[in-house]
Amino acid sequence: MEDLSERRLADRLMSIAETRSVRALGIACCSAIGELTRSPTVGLYLFDGAEPELVYSRYVAEGLLDNYKSGFWKCDPVLDCILTEGRTVDGASLVGPEHWRRSPSFEMLREWGFSYNMGGPLWCGRKMIGVLFTATVDAKAPYTPLLRQRMDLLCRAGSLALTNMMNSGELEADRNAILLRTRPAPLPSSMLSIRLPPRSADVAIRVCRGQTNKEIAREMGISDQTVKEHVANLCRRFGAHNRTELAACLLRGSSTQ
Repeated sequence: MEDLSERRLADRLMSIAETRSVRALGIACCSAIGELTRSPTVGLYLFDGAEPELVYSRYVAEGLLDNYKSGFWKCDPVLDCILTEGRTVDGASLVGPEHWRRSPSFEMLREWGFSYNMGGPLWCGRKMIGVLFTATVDAKAPYTPLLRQRMDLLCRAGSLALTNMMNSGELEADRNAILLRTRPAPLPSSMLSIRLPPRSADVAIRVCRGQTNKEIAREMGISDQTVKEHVANLCRRFGAHNRTELAACLLRGSSTQ
């Protein structure tokens, strides 16, 4: 990670800056964040008045998004710092490493399998129009100044892309269309008490909806083989012999572990 070449970094930033739709921007950010900040997740928000509006997410469990949307964003120290200071920041550095594991932010993240979070502003000229969030599952690897710097560069590239979209008049219509297509299906109420890693939770939701491995892979942006591995792991955890039994166990909210 530390030895990432300048050429590779430039390529990733250009792939973001050259996007011309919100969905393409989210996909490019997800790919770049995974490589540049060792984070598997991305949440792209644009502001609708004072409230951040989710327009793209990947590898984030719906339960966490629901928690955030229901009001946690109003007391999120990372978002507050971004809005007031206009800079990229991570939660642990903001509240202090010694206080992080006792903070409400950490408790919410831990509930869904994460350990650290980070976010940065998205600008159009001098106006902040959105925020980009990521989080990591690695409890032994907090974000470093170098990773924050890379996240800041990602946000600057994203700001350029959004500015171009706004100047061309495409941003507003595209954002509305994205909201209709990408809002995740709600987690079945019987699964709310089951703690699953974020990607496993997303697969579990789609298994309950009766989607095939190919459909799940296409929707989540992962390979068929990765979906098969998630399903196999879920079957072992729930003592299910096939997808039908697995869906029944998930909907009952029961686990053998």
